[in-house]
Amino acid sequence: MQRRSYTSDEGWLLSYADLITNLLIFFVMLLAASDISRTRMQQITESLSGKEQPESLSSIQEKIEQKIAAEGLQELISTELDDDGLRLSLNSGLVFDSGSAVIRVDQIDTLDRMLSTFVPYMEKYGFAVEGHTDSQPVTAGSPYRSNWELSADRANAVRTRMETVGVARGRVRVEGYADTVPLPEEELAGLNEAERLARHRRVVVRIY
Repeated sequence: MQRRSYTSDEGWLLSYADLITNLLIFFVMLLAASDISRTRMQQITESLSGKEQPESLSSIQEKIEQKIAAEGLQELISTELDDDGLRLSLNSGLVFDSGSAVIRVDQIDTLDRMLSTFVPYMEKYGFAVEGHTDSQPVTAGSPYRSNWELSADRANAVRTRMETVGVARGRVRVEGYADTVPLPEEELAGLNEAERLARHRRVVVRIY
């Protein structure tokens, strides 16, 4: 008796295996991308496209630095772009009197002009206002019990000015760090003790 032979077309298994492999690669890429900061992702996009994105953090930094140079504010404001976003560091020694969280009257207009730069980008980005102090304790008779309150109040004062120029309040948060986030030593090289302490006293507006 002749046996009946059975054939089976298993070519679909190859397509199925390819599909599963591609899906796995896709999800691995999504997982990797979730750990990449917005700053890094924008840099990758600009590198691949060969042109700067109009509302990227690097383009915002360029516009702000042009404004700083045009108004001669290099001693008041500095910028830095890192994985946490774009940082604008305000020299609190020029913005506030010692031990005070009230913005100096002669600096309000200048500060407002700089902060108004953020308004066109508030739908796309969030803002954190960070208050920092040096390691010296508050003096006797100060209205602040510690540097924590002083740093938070200074950050809140800048947050108020941001709202005044048109940044929506829901886009801004306030963070007070006292002296717990000192500047790295490489940024303080060659400075005397008074200058080092002054650098630590700063308010940072971070765009993320």
